[in-house]
Amino acid sequence: MQVGIRQQPSFAVARLMLAPGEPCQVESGAMMATSYGVQVQSQAQGGIMKGLGRAFLSGESFFISTFTAPPNGGWVDVAANLPGDIQVITLDGRTGWAVTRGCWLASSHGVQTETKWGGMKNLMGGEGGFLTHATGQGQLLVSCYGAVETITLQ
Repeated sequence: MQVGIRQQPSFAVARLMLAPGEPCQVESGAMMATSYGVQVQSQAQGGIMKGLGRAFLSGESFFISTFTAPPNGGWVDVAANLPGDIQVITLDGRTGWAVTRGCWLASSHGVQTETKWGGMKNLMGGEGGFLTHATGQGQLLVSCYGAVETITLQ
């Protein structure tokens, strides 16, 4: 999956370019447009209980949409439900990311997401006690209200 982001930072839109037959997972309701022939399937990823946990605990949707490119490839445009920026994070399989409530937007096929307890600090800080943890290999798209400032740490 290749990702191109346009209209940053206020109303960012990410175009997910998919190879033939390649799937990607997208937050329910985040798809703006697709190329002709892209198939969509919505389901409670991980089953009913994980879907309920994701919906009620981490602020994500109960259903996750899986888009699969046709034999000639295709694209899917996604955007967050609030104005703001989108950032692509490449996961290498060694480290994961914890994403706060409602910020997971999409991910490539090799990325797994699950809801985990974020600790009392997170709960008392007003963010809710649960976070979305993303692990695996591939690309993770996160959204935020406002612009993203990228800082490289040494």
